[in-house]
Amino acid sequence: MKIYNKLCISVSLCLGMMMGACTSDDGVGEKLPKGLMPVLFSAGNMEAAITRSASASYMPEDSRFVCSMFFHAGANDSNDSQYAAPLSEVNMFSNELTIEGTLGNATYKDNKSFYWQNRLDHVFLAIADNHKPTEAPEVAVGGKLLCDLTRTDQMDLMKQQPDPIVAYVKMSPAGATPEANRVKLFFKHQLAQVQVNIKSSLDESASIADDQITNVELIGVARNATIPFSIKPNGDMQELTVPEETQNFNMFDCSTPTSGYIKSFECIAFGTLKTIRVTWEEKDKDTEGNPYVHQAELKSVNNVDLLGGHKYVYNIELRRTGIAQLSAEIVDWTDDTASYETKGTIKE
Repeated sequence: MKIYNKLCISVSLCLGMMMGACTSDDGVGEKLPKGLMPVLFSAGNMEAAITRSASASYMPEDSRFVCSMFFHAGANDSNDSQYAAPLSEVNMFSNELTIEGTLGNATYKDNKSFYWQNRLDHVFLAIADNHKPTEAPEVAVGGKLLCDLTRTDQMDLMKQQPDPIVAYVKMSPAGATPEANRVKLFFKHQLAQVQVNIKSSLDESASIADDQITNVELIGVARNATIPFSIKPNGDMQELTVPEETQNFNMFDCSTPTSGYIKSFECIAFGTLKTIRVTWEEKDKDTEGNPYVHQAELKSVNNVDLLGGHKYVYNIELRRTGIAQLSAEIVDWTDDTASYETKGTIKE
């Protein structure tokens, strides 16, 4: 995946003035004392800095995301108090930010900056589309981002699907220096990725080349996914709910198959995966000159709940009588380079 599959937003929060001067009695926004410094953002990929050049570790220029800040606004509030957001704009800010330059620095749209409001906990919630980095998601704070997971005729790559990523952190300002109040927002995938790697029959019961595998379907996955852009009264993130409307999704053909396999398929999905269905043709033809066409379902996949932020890898072998699963893995969806080669016991 691209370098922004696991993103980190390092938020350098500069106070510049005594925190005690900024309380609920002072108000928010333009009513804050003049000279109070805004929250400064820089965006980058922590893992990329380890394996790639320093310049590659930053979020690309012109990338955009939406961020909200929630805080306790009541004069008698404590960290045990509930957040009124998203019911009231008195204790929340939301804005679009854009990366400018090559060092990952972000600027606010319309110069609406965030400020620390008091010494209590603040919640930062940010959302972006990993596959549309230059387009900020159209979602209001307290609202929901609707992701259409259906495949259209114009789609032939997984990167054309929506890939919502969300970052969340709750913290209070520790001191009066920028470094003491640094906040790191790590973006995580909200949906799941499924990959199917296929090889021809080792028992020679069927002779199969890559161009003979015509289709791989995920049966019963969600048609849409809804990503909440809000928090609970206690400040925790809202959970995703599994929608009732389902579909059979035709997976995307990978340009380069996983090592050791003749063909690989991938896609972003959500919901409950009832099974995987594969359609393929043999080179051998019947007496009328038509190829033998097979369609089989992977019996070992039965109502699998696809969890956000995970990658589901199924390595299978095609046979004349059906499909054999060579191995199955569930891993974190990150910038991994694993090949997921054949291992384990074959299951009919």
